[in-house]
Amino acid sequence: MEIWDILDGDGKPTGKTMIKGENIPEGQYHLGADIWIINSENKILIQKRSPQKVLSPNVWAMTGGSVIKGESSRQTIERETMEELGIKLNTEKAQLLKRIKSDDVWIDTYFIKQDIDLRKIKMQEDEVCDIKWATYDEIEQIFQEGKFMRNRWEFVRDIIKDFIQHS
Repeated sequence: MEIWDILDGDGKPTGKTMIKGENIPEGQYHLGADIWIINSENKILIQKRSPQKVLSPNVWAMTGGSVIKGESSRQTIERETMEELGIKLNTEKAQLLKRIKSDDVWIDTYFIKQDIDLRKIKMQEDEVCDIKWATYDEIEQIFQEGKFMRNRWEFVRDIIKDFIQHS
């Protein structure tokens, strides 16, 4: 059972909590965290969400999840990456890109430059069914086809493109 802190419309904690799966009251939010992992070839690690997922099954996405009570968003990206992919991130090197509001969640969005051997990934089957390194243009194509998780790529693609062009 996950317990989430409830945030207000400005992304500030209200002091209230909720249990994952409960309906979030109008005008209140919980916190999520995403990590965009970029390798030395400027390819981005994406994962295909399991067909068992309630939210956005069988679509491509970055790694991420909900921040649980008492956890920072940086701790969340470390935990989620380990749970879903079996990868240990050096989160001290992760950079916060921005905080975005989408539906009933505020999302702290990070990126990190890190090479990862895909052969060492251990996918959590109820979360992830495929992984791959993709170029910016490949992700843009997946997004245009409607096969990328809604309200993610469109908020960071310009920042990631700028980073890739200047690294």
